[in-house]
Amino acid sequence: MADAILRQLEVRKRLGNISSSALWYRLDPKSHLFDPDMPKPFKLSANGRSVGWLESEIDAYIEKRAAVRLGA
Repeated sequence: MADAILRQLEVRKRLGNISSSALWYRLDPKSHLFDPDMPKPFKLSANGRSVGWLESEIDAYIEKRAAVRLGA
């Protein structure tokens, strides 16, 4: 079965309805909010303006964050 592609709005909702800026800060190594475990988006268009994330990678990221919180 093919993995679903999530667009930015859906990723933001799954991460707790975070802002667009907060999402991009998590991906920016220069940001104080940078999270090296955050899955990287990939280009959906030739110009790179449309990006998506694999649903399985976002789900794994959320599970990993929950495990850290629960002390697993």
